[in-house]
Amino acid sequence: MSTVKNKQIALLLSLILLITMALTGCGQSTESAPAPDPNETETTENEPLVIGSTFTLSGPVAHAGQMAFEGAQLAVKYVNEELGGINGREVVLKYYDDEFDESKIPMLYEKLITQDKVDILLSPYTSPFLAAAPIVAKNDKMMFCIAADSYVANDAFGQNIVNIQMDDQWRGGMWWHDVADFFANFEKWNIKGEEKPKTVAILNLEISYGHEVADAVIPFLEENGYEIVYHEYFEPMQSDWTPIVSKLKEIQPDIVFQPHYFEDCVRFIEKCKELDYSAPYMIIEGMGWDTLSWTNPEMGGLDPTVAKKGFFSYSVFKNKYESETKDYLAAYVAEKYNSIPGNDLLCGFMAVELAAKAANMAGSIEKDALVKVLTENEFTLAGYAYKMNATGGNAADFHWGVGQYIPEDINTADMTANDWFCVWPEMYKEADPVYPFPGWK
Repeated sequence: MSTVKNKQIALLLSLILLITMALTGCGQSTESAPAPDPNETETTENEPLVIGSTFTLSGPVAHAGQMAFEGAQLAVKYVNEELGGINGREVVLKYYDDEFDESKIPMLYEKLITQDKVDILLSPYTSPFLAAAPIVAKNDKMMFCIAADSYVANDAFGQNIVNIQMDDQWRGGMWWHDVADFFANFEKWNIKGEEKPKTVAILNLEISYGHEVADAVIPFLEENGYEIVYHEYFEPMQSDWTPIVSKLKEIQPDIVFQPHYFEDCVRFIEKCKELDYSAPYMIIEGMGWDTLSWTNPEMGGLDPTVAKKGFFSYSVFKNKYESETKDYLAAYVAEKYNSIPGNDLLCGFMAVELAAKAANMAGSIEKDALVKVLTENEFTLAGYAYKMNATGGNAADFHWGVGQYIPEDINTADMTANDWFCVWPEMYKEADPVYPFPGWK
């Protein structure tokens, strides 16, 4: 395990100790509980079941957080209308805005658990979930991850953390497993007879996710004949990508890989266009992260004639993937946005969806009962399948896919997603990929 991961686990365990010392009055009483009052039990059964979470509704990644929130809200609607709630109880969402501020997370989750007494917990959006994990574990609760950005919390707290997005091998790099496999199998889809790319530049993200991406993706690419000629970590929300684009123009890699937040990806591509730079293959996370907003300047994205140029990313939404909730979510997004669901919307939806389906199957919201059904059954969710492994990650055979926008004419490309196609793996493939990158002229 890397030094970064060890430090993160140590920090999580230290948080538990500090919080326990500071909040001793919040612990459970050692006195035996009185026998339940039948009238109180009946009242509980008639009361709504509360799912609690924080969402990033303001702050630096508010747009992404708001999309995840919309997905969770839609899932609550689906659970109530299509599943009859959870164990017959209407589901409601109790939430706070965490502003993407990790320092606020422990207090907010302690409040959700001890004061609001929510029945089921969802995680904060991406990296702040690490600050929530010790609170959840200290109170012996489970947390269904909306968009876990690493496997660190699973290392420390195991099945208390329901990490839908990752397995215990690729970890945070799981998001890119199919993309890496796609380029490893270049000869299988290279119908043009192009020379196989050889060199890769990685503009990585300085959070635990970025380090797990590096730990998984770099060895895999190197084993398959690729040379990493540039790899650097960047803090989120870079103000100016000019020096980096200038560096890329000097080293001329065959592949540029940018696993970053949506906003940074937009700014990077804008700078590439401004400086007339492109690599033959451009793997840009922001496009796959939020396909809906990527082509819409009013939602923080790019002009469609730029956004649909021929980038690669993961494709969480896959038309050939069979799922009732995938179709439900797709119909909603098509009607409201004339597009397809992005990753944020899907992740927000799937966390609620999995919690509800597991609780209904178990007939309970108790942790042990949920763990039993999650480990013994595979759940077909809106984006991919989930089955719990020994540390809370995903043991199912699931795929993030590889996708591209492939418009008939880039000059008349619009904001819709009618031209989004999954190009890998074969089981979900809808079209041959477009390559190499055509440049900006």
